[in-house]
Amino acid sequence: MSRRPLSEEPTLAEFQAFIAALVEEKGWTKDPNEIFVLLTEEVGEVAKEVRHSWKRGADEVRPAVAAELADVFMYLADLANAYGVDLEKAVREKVAFNDTRKVFGH
Repeated sequence: MSRRPLSEEPTLAEFQAFIAALVEEKGWTKDPNEIFVLLTEEVGEVAKEVRHSWKRGADEVRPAVAAELADVFMYLADLANAYGVDLEKAVREKVAFNDTRKVFGH
């Protein structure tokens, strides 16, 4: 089964489905624990590039930061898929919940 190409402006649900198909096609791990560790490693790579920006400047590291953030986003979608989480629904519910909370210090 070949995966469909990702549309130019995918919805979050379409992106999650694309990642599920990609993981299936490539035979990558579906173990949530391993996916979480890989996600954490990629967040560390973002941190490394941000740290480099302090000396080299944001413009110089932007391409590397973009690539690492893409990895984080893909692993996040993969982890959500592993747990059967609809990310769009989860984000909407969290925003609605946060709208009911008082914000201190802002």
